[in-house]
Amino acid sequence: MLKTMRNNVKSLSWTLWLVILAFIGFIFVQWGSGRFESEGLDRDVAAVGRFKISGEEFQKNLAQNLEMYRKQFKNNLNRQMINQFGIAEQVLQGMISGLIIRGEAEKLNLEVSETELQEAIRTYPAFQRDGKFIGSEEYERLLAYNQMSVLDFESGLKNDLLSNKLKELVTAGQALDLGALKEEYRKENDKAELDFIAFKSDAISEEPVTSEAEQLAFYQKNQNLFQSAEKRAGEILALKFADFKKEIKLKEEELFSYFQSNKSMFKVPGKTKISRIWMAYEPQTREQVLKKMEEAAALLTPANFAEKAKEFSTDEKAKDGGDWGYWGWQNFSSQELTMIDNLNQGEISSPVDAGQGFSIFFAAEKVQERQENYEAVKSRIKSMLENEKLKKLAGERIAAVYEKIKAAEHMKQGAGKLADKVVASGWLTRGQAIKDIDEMGYISQKLFSLSENEISQPLEFPEGVAVVRLTKIARPELEKYEIARDKVKTELQAAKKLQLQVAKAQKAADELNKLADPKKIEEYLKKEDLKIETTTYQRGGSLAALPAPPGLDGQIFAMPENVYSAPLPFKTAAAVIIKPKSKKIVTDGDFSREQEEYYLKKLAAAKNSSFGSYLLGKKDGYKIRFNAEIFEKIKEYVISRFR
Repeated sequence: MLKTMRNNVKSLSWTLWLVILAFIGFIFVQWGSGRFESEGLDRDVAAVGRFKISGEEFQKNLAQNLEMYRKQFKNNLNRQMINQFGIAEQVLQGMISGLIIRGEAEKLNLEVSETELQEAIRTYPAFQRDGKFIGSEEYERLLAYNQMSVLDFESGLKNDLLSNKLKELVTAGQALDLGALKEEYRKENDKAELDFIAFKSDAISEEPVTSEAEQLAFYQKNQNLFQSAEKRAGEILALKFADFKKEIKLKEEELFSYFQSNKSMFKVPGKTKISRIWMAYEPQTREQVLKKMEEAAALLTPANFAEKAKEFSTDEKAKDGGDWGYWGWQNFSSQELTMIDNLNQGEISSPVDAGQGFSIFFAAEKVQERQENYEAVKSRIKSMLENEKLKKLAGERIAAVYEKIKAAEHMKQGAGKLADKVVASGWLTRGQAIKDIDEMGYISQKLFSLSENEISQPLEFPEGVAVVRLTKIARPELEKYEIARDKVKTELQAAKKLQLQVAKAQKAADELNKLADPKKIEEYLKKEDLKIETTTYQRGGSLAALPAPPGLDGQIFAMPENVYSAPLPFKTAAAVIIKPKSKKIVTDGDFSREQEEYYLKKLAAAKNSSFGSYLLGKKDGYKIRFNAEIFEKIKEYVISRFR
């Protein structure tokens, strides 16, 4: 039941993940460029029209999502991963999208009645036993066990029901092409169990000899390999944060005031390492299990706890000596958590009744939360405030001239006092660094997303803020042989290596197809230093992470079983011989039998995608405000317990 509950809670807000995909890049980029206002958001993180997201609400949602991720990563979630995945940003994006859904539902007079909500609760899979609702008391107990209040659960479920109503309304009438659906069904269900051996070109260390005549002939025959990269040029107005440092003056009282107002950001979180011995009981065995646990508790010491846990405990951590680490125990029942809170370091508890079993705890380590003093964090505060002010100042300077730049024929004409900061980029390839401006290539990457003469929105890059206009495009063209000679030689050598590997692969296939004795096959593979790999291949798949050549699906599913194929060349990377051991190829009859269920599943996915596009199109109708300072404070506070 618990597993079912968790799975269903995770799936509760499918719209959150749907809209995260749709909004990623929309909200995040606009936050970065400072386009959102924060007026009126003294304690709120964000607002969508008249709807607000309070700091408390965001903090709770972020904590719940981090807990979900922590379980998925088996307690290995850390601060770096949280920041790398942008989890806090994703959570807020999901909440903003939820408010857009709410706004759109109101416009269409959509609502969820109390009757609809209660019916959804009664039919919710996690609250069913023998096909019936488990009852209000058990329902509330189960939510409490999973650390979720009835109010929070029902509010989330109501939002989800409202989202579904809106989705069904805006995607009504959507249908799928049966021909395309059948092809997709084949791709998902046609499978082949394969043995294969890859003969990779890079296994040959010696470079083949090539003549000038061979190179020229290869160049003329393979001109598609020697096209120049597309290049683009534009105008750039880039304001680097470092250029404004002299304008930023931070007073001591400002730093100290920030510390006083944000002490929670500068706490070293406490940590508790817990080990547990657990024994489940049934109503009829409760007293017997309690007696056994009391007898075990009398024998426990810090030195032998792990050994006794392996002997007595029956949960998944028994094999680890009952070690639940620093965070794994935080989902225990409220009774267990109360006992853990009252333990001192090195203490062992008496048996605790957790409702379905008894627990004994050992507090292997217990470190209290500690407040850092001002002097220890002063430099961090100075850096944080300075960075905030630099970003704000650079953004304001760009914003002050942005509309004039858009209206001008050339950026210098509209840049006013910033005209001397406008430079010509010269020809750039995608992602190419721009010396002394953008070493990471963010600006050149942006050029490749623009149409000719289009001007970008303000773009934040690691060193500053920029606006770029695309002025010229140089399309790929065939490089002259004299320029491409070195590349031609390299490509020809790779092709020759592949020819050698194809010959070696053919010889191996011939030999292996002659051998029937497994021992002789093993001896041959060892002598030739070959390794057989196995895989389950599906239509549209790949082998050994090699780019699939055209027609691979047809070749594999047409091959006879238990016979090695002729070598299949994978571009210039490798030759592969394949032996299908078994194949499953679905028929039209299979599709007909599963067509209805498969159609509904794919239609639901298509509707989700359409709904995401619908929401993305509606965002411009809402004034979205964002308080970056409160967001950062809450984010830092919530993730502070992750190392």
